[in-house]
Amino acid sequence: MPILRYFFAGFFLAVIAVVALAGFRGDYTTKTPIQIFPDMKDQPRFDPQHTDAFYADTRAARPLVPGSVPQGYVLPGRYSINNANNARNLTGPAGFSNTTEYADTGRMGEFWGNGLPKEVPVTPALMERGRERFNIFCAPCHGAVGAGAGIVSQYGLVGIANLQQARLRTMPDGQLFETITRGKGNMAPYGSNITVEDRWAIVAYARALQRSQNAKLDDVPANRRTDLDKP
Repeated sequence: MPILRYFFAGFFLAVIAVVALAGFRGDYTTKTPIQIFPDMKDQPRFDPQHTDAFYADTRAARPLVPGSVPQGYVLPGRYSINNANNARNLTGPAGFSNTTEYADTGRMGEFWGNGLPKEVPVTPALMERGRERFNIFCAPCHGAVGAGAGIVSQYGLVGIANLQQARLRTMPDGQLFETITRGKGNMAPYGSNITVEDRWAIVAYARALQRSQNAKLDDVPANRRTDLDKP
């Protein structure tokens, strides 16, 4: 029948067209294949030890960005993140932990705890560490004094918590620690980015900020109040 003849002729031509365009995938050839949809299979690159006229020193391999940390490198010091191990105890090397202790959860049974855990004593070094970590992770949103007026608020982000409001000044320390760990609202969780000790250091520094913006004369020892009159 003429209709079937046309159908098979058209089908045959379509098969030839597909094979001609797509080729036989997996076959070896010295010719450059025609790629209708390359899907990033063939990308421009430079082989090791080759040159590139684009750069002034003609080196294709570029130096590492200053401050880059090689994969697997362990930062020295008390606050090292040892390969981001989320099963590390607080009493061991600084890092991450997933126990049910107050130091790891901010909870004492079914209730939020208050005060820093005994494993994280309040020292000038801890407060300085908290200031540094706060300025890195928190200040962009909450601002330098925690009033919710960080730089990102100028770019349309709304709903930033004001740490100076009464509700957050009276929030238990454990609940503040948990908020840093798991996040809340628009705030992302930092439990996988900030070590346990650093989270408590941030809590301590946040309390110092709250105290600094809401201090009363009675908070100053009587024998030091005369210093307030000095220029």
